[in-house]
Amino acid sequence: MKVTCEHCGLPFAAVRAKPGRALYCCSGCALAARVPVDANGQFPVNGALVTALGLGFGLFNQLLFWLLAVLVARQPGGVENAGRLAWVSFGIGALVWAAVAACQARVGARRGADWVLAGVVCAGLAGSWLVAAPGLAFAANAVLAIWALRGLRRRKG
Repeated sequence: MKVTCEHCGLPFAAVRAKPGRALYCCSGCALAARVPVDANGQFPVNGALVTALGLGFGLFNQLLFWLLAVLVARQPGGVENAGRLAWVSFGIGALVWAAVAACQARVGARRGADWVLAGVVCAGLAGSWLVAAPGLAFAANAVLAIWALRGLRRRKG
């Protein structure tokens, strides 16, 4: 069934549409619709905004621990501690992935492309864990975050 996004107005196919429930083409549109902005550019602090900022903080910390691992590994005798920092980066990355996937499911961004990309990113996270490449894990999560927020800049018009 063809429907239009409540935030940006783009048409998209929806498998299920409940009457009276807003539908969004992506989680970025769902986030933008849940964080209203007044004429002065001010917006209230609400659960959707705090969740988005928390996920951004998690992604930042994944990057931070990876870069710390790189720096510590260059120090004499720092390889063991660098490995620990890399594992922390992997753990944060797994949590961020799970939270983004859960948020997408919760807000109604259930298009097939969303799930395919989440699966590809999950495989990328697993592969980066197998080859011990926390930078690759961060890149995979960054792609997922950019994909999830792609609707923030779109407006109905």
